[in-house]
Amino acid sequence: MRPASRQRAAAALVLGLGFPLEVSAHRTDNPLQAARIGVEPDRVLVTLDLTPGLAAAPAFLAALDRDRNGAVSTDEQQAYARLVLSAVGLQLDGAPLRPVLVSWSSSDLGALARGEGGVHLELLARFPSVGPGSHRLLFRNRHLAGHSAYLANALIPESPRVSVTAQRRTRDQGDLAIDYTVRPDHLSSR
Repeated sequence: MRPASRQRAAAALVLGLGFPLEVSAHRTDNPLQAARIGVEPDRVLVTLDLTPGLAAAPAFLAALDRDRNGAVSTDEQQAYARLVLSAVGLQLDGAPLRPVLVSWSSSDLGALARGEGGVHLELLARFPSVGPGSHRLLFRNRHLAGHSAYLANALIPESPRVSVTAQRRTRDQGDLAIDYTVRPDHLSSR
């Protein structure tokens, strides 16, 4: 390394050490919505984790605890789940699927207010078992569009008959196309 290069490298190191780096383990600005999608021959399970972040926590809490009594009732959970469901779309080979809520859990309201907690939803769409061959599942999340950071990923299928072959996301990851194949039942043990 040349002397001038060594001096620049040393100066960069000294400058880097002189300014503290702020790192946070959770989002403080926009809600984070992480979707994990499990594709099987006869169903799709979407696990959706919503973390409001500190700046969005007041609006998130207002949507969740509508009567502002400091607790989230079953009716309020169901109302919020309907809101999320209305903003999530699934299509299998071009045909719309209708997911239903199968599970709900939430951090306490204090954790949500600090931007640390989250809401965990599981959405299930069942359909007649698809035939062997190639298929495409489209997932679209528009919940809190314009204010959220999205993540979306396909999970490794539980069924040995199903193989994910490709995933394509929009830039913001609000949309995910999952291409997969289904092998005939008699070939699944090979």
